[in-house]
Amino acid sequence: MTGAPLALDWRLVPAGPFTMGSDPAAEHAPDADEAPRHTVYLDTFRLGRTPVTNAQYRSFVAATGRRPPACWPDGVVPKGRELHPVTYVSWHDADAFCGWAGGALPTEAQWERAARGDDARTWPWGDRPPTSGHAVTGVEDTRPVGGRREGAGPFGHLDLAGNAWEWTSSLRHAYPYDSNDGREAEGDAARVLRGGAFIHGPGDVRSSSRFGMLPGAIDHYVGFRLAAPAGLDVDGIDLLDVPAGRVVLGNDPRPAGGPTRPDEAPQAAVDVAAFELTATPVTNEQYGAFVRATGGAAPTHWNGGGVPDGLAHHPVTHVDRDEAAAFCAWAGGRLPTEAEWEKGARGLDARRYPWGEDEPGAGRANAGRGARHGGTAPVGASPSGASPYGLLDMAGNVWEWVSTAYRPYPYRSDDGREDGSAAEPGVLRGGSFASLTASHLRCARRSASWPGRRSAHIGFRVARDATRREKIAA
Repeated sequence: MTGAPLALDWRLVPAGPFTMGSDPAAEHAPDADEAPRHTVYLDTFRLGRTPVTNAQYRSFVAATGRRPPACWPDGVVPKGRELHPVTYVSWHDADAFCGWAGGALPTEAQWERAARGDDARTWPWGDRPPTSGHAVTGVEDTRPVGGRREGAGPFGHLDLAGNAWEWTSSLRHAYPYDSNDGREAEGDAARVLRGGAFIHGPGDVRSSSRFGMLPGAIDHYVGFRLAAPAGLDVDGIDLLDVPAGRVVLGNDPRPAGGPTRPDEAPQAAVDVAAFELTATPVTNEQYGAFVRATGGAAPTHWNGGGVPDGLAHHPVTHVDRDEAAAFCAWAGGRLPTEAEWEKGARGLDARRYPWGEDEPGAGRANAGRGARHGGTAPVGASPSGASPYGLLDMAGNVWEWVSTAYRPYPYRSDDGREDGSAAEPGVLRGGSFASLTASHLRCARRSASWPGRRSAHIGFRVARDATRREKIAA
């Protein structure tokens, strides 16, 4: 049975080579089975941002009649543990859940790629040993998934170190890793576990650490997460939920020298329905799929009509608003409204920047170099600049088209500014690499451009109504 009604929070892992394993003398007490250190190439794939929770596994049990985990008294998730990682599941249980949910267990190589990124880091967050802000380690029980943002991996995954060991699809064969040598086949031998658990210390939660367990084993510190192919539709472009609620739009006039512009006033609270927004701007690689599928025109900087070398994971640019809207419609979505964009960037606390009140700095935004000396960066390359909902690149990299006409505040969705029919300038949001001052990166900053404009520092991201994806109760 497939087609599970699950709201799964994905993170995209880009294609590329990475360093797998560790030589015995190179890092923090690696084990012999981590050698030799070698390079593996993987295609793009998706991986669940967090391990599968008890709440999600409950839906699987209800739909399939599979035996619930032994730690659920009378087959019911214990109160308060809905968002803990599901444990007491065998490899066969985990594999069955993934098939039901339309995915698969990650291979051992996929798991390590997500944890190590491109720089062969020791732990998902880098080379500093874990603290309680990074990982659930050295304690007596699991914790709710996703609560340790300092421990995020290079592509935004959480709980890759500690909390619960994670089943992978791979048989525990010696290195070097080769997906064609039988380790990804059926068999009753030990399968690889990754990430360590709440009972472990720093050495066992390293990104290269491996452990084997028979597929029928069931334990209180073993869980799993879901992997899937990248896909080419909106579901493969990493949509994040932005919940319904009010957003404070704009800024009231501030004292002399303050950053507010006249078009940001008056400040007003606006109700925004729940929606989904892509975690990053649309990339050249993703736009290339649209061009091939529809016969649409390639951006002007694509010499020969193909994605330029080295820019596959950079935001697509040189697209006007109509072209951006056409991509969104092809992908099953739409451009966000101005109010939705600011809600995604600002959250509920009227913060100045997506990350808070601190001024921009390294790791927060690709900006400040000017149009002459700057350029786009790979999407998601500034993880410290994440918004309250985990959205990346909401400040800098590229200005982003929204659906809204550039009209004075207060914002009203029913006053014609969302009709898209009038010949008037549209709104851009977020600033870009060419923005020279921090003022351009503020959540409230607005810029106006005619919809036909194509520029090296303008891109977009996709929105979608939340009602188009079923939710599960916590």
